[in-house]
Amino acid sequence: MQTHSVTLGLNIPNEGKVTNQMWSQFLETEIATRLDFATITDAIGIYKGEIENSKIVSVTIDERSTHSDSIVQNLKRVAAEFKTRFRQECTLYQIQEAREFSLV
Repeated sequence: MQTHSVTLGLNIPNEGKVTNQMWSQFLETEIATRLDFATITDAIGIYKGEIENSKIVSVTIDERSTHSDSIVQNLKRVAAEFKTRFRQECTLYQIQEAREFSLV
């Protein structure tokens, strides 16, 4: 099992911040349409010495699954679209090994 995540900073360079309304629209049109499941966590990050609110979008997958590659690609597409739409210099992509789990 692996957890793949992208961290998305909410500051827009020289133009303010991604508002709750902008985030909600992005969530509905980009994330929910590309990913069947995800966990979204609020975070605070630092980029080039500037503190900013952030969102972490995570998916935990069994990398042996036949669908794992498409899930990862869709998560990366979410990050790429966020980067373009909100003029980000970068987004953070991480992979963490996860222990087996079961849904109860």
